[in-house]
Amino acid sequence: MLSILIFITALALLLALREGLASPSYLAALAAGAAAAALLLWLGKKDRVFGSFDRLCRRLGTARCAGILTGLCFVLGLAWIVLVPVEPFSDYKTYWDCAVSIANGQEIYSTEYVAMYPHILGYASFLALFINIFGEHVLVGTLLGLVLSCLSGLLIFSIAREAAGLPAAVLAQGLWALYPGRIMLGSLIFSEPLYTCLVLLFLFLLLRLRKKQDRIKDHILPPLLWGLGLGLLLEAINAVRPIGAILMIALLIWLLLLRGKELKEGRLWRFWLLLAAALVLCFQLSGRLWNNRLEAILGEEPAGLPIYNLYVGFNMDTLGQWSGEDMDLLFEYRRQEGGSAPEAQKSMLPHVLERLQSDELDLGKLFSAKLFTFLGNDELGGYTYRFTRPEGFVKICMVICNCFYYMLMLMALTGLARLWRKWRDSAFLLLPLFSLGLTLAHMLIEVSSRYHYSLIPMFIIFAALNFREACEGNKDKGETI
Repeated sequence: MLSILIFITALALLLALREGLASPSYLAALAAGAAAAALLLWLGKKDRVFGSFDRLCRRLGTARCAGILTGLCFVLGLAWIVLVPVEPFSDYKTYWDCAVSIANGQEIYSTEYVAMYPHILGYASFLALFINIFGEHVLVGTLLGLVLSCLSGLLIFSIAREAAGLPAAVLAQGLWALYPGRIMLGSLIFSEPLYTCLVLLFLFLLLRLRKKQDRIKDHILPPLLWGLGLGLLLEAINAVRPIGAILMIALLIWLLLLRGKELKEGRLWRFWLLLAAALVLCFQLSGRLWNNRLEAILGEEPAGLPIYNLYVGFNMDTLGQWSGEDMDLLFEYRRQEGGSAPEAQKSMLPHVLERLQSDELDLGKLFSAKLFTFLGNDELGGYTYRFTRPEGFVKICMVICNCFYYMLMLMALTGLARLWRKWRDSAFLLLPLFSLGLTLAHMLIEVSSRYHYSLIPMFIIFAALNFREACEGNKDKGETI
């Protein structure tokens, strides 16, 4: 699993290198990212430099380090929101309009469209709670996203500290605070900050549970309660972005195959099977309740399986990205007499099979293009402002985003290599399992650069693994981490 993720990540960087032959900005960004990654990794090996950094972190303490970095995360995000505001447009406007309608108890704008993509109402319903409290102003949405990104930073810090020590956790949260894509996308109204935060919380709770399992493995009530809570959290993630199945599959693969010596312990099997049963049951029941809520808001049944997204995913004309023609076909079925969102999605299945059997389908070309779109660059933060800011500003922002992203990806690669050679807490493997699952899923369905947002924290945590040995070296010298 780790070797596959390493291969795919490296391949994405090679595709960026190939793209750089036609667009030199990618070559420049790769070179700058590689230089920055090499510098950070070199400094991490210098006992004098890292030792001083380690002592500073310990002197400040865990709480103060996390607080300072959370403040930095908030200040940088707020500065961008104030200095580079943008009115909601496209899907971002749809989120905002739906949230305002829910907050005011009004009919949802374009129920026909939202019924096809019911996860829009997941974030819109959450945002509506804050609109009710603070009023109908776009700043409410952008500040909410900023707060969520700060919470994600705290979760990144906590997971990295568990995996690699306090100095590595400080570096990880610092990378998140400085991450240009997070800052530049902060002026938008979108669901990524919420479901990314929830995914991190889900993984963090599983890591904590794995550490305390021996103390509660002989009891029946704790695994049931944990399962119910995690099931509700998983459904909350799924309501905002339908990736719950990826997390559930990752959990099952870890549970059945990757727990090492614990696979031989019967009492742990009982503990985790009880938890898994409660999680699946709660996930299913809460999912039905949420669908009933959606139907009440929309006045019609929402779509189920996103077969349309699979259809777009194999579109050779757009190379797996959004297609206006494919969407027109979907809504043509929706608008037929007696049509509905679920039936329209089902009607797309024959077209999927036809596209899969087409002579025009070139899987090598398609998958390489989709991988480059998904993981090969991170320029959306700058590209977002192409309609509202000068071209030079947009290009500079795109290059900054890519430089930082390539630095992060290269550091994540070396961190994954270290993890591949030696891992101790098997539950940590849930992070690369989720990363691999989300990437492979988007090789099949519609792809966009924005969809890798929830993987950035994973890559940051993988990058932090490079400093685990240095942290342990200081600990072995009698220094507390």
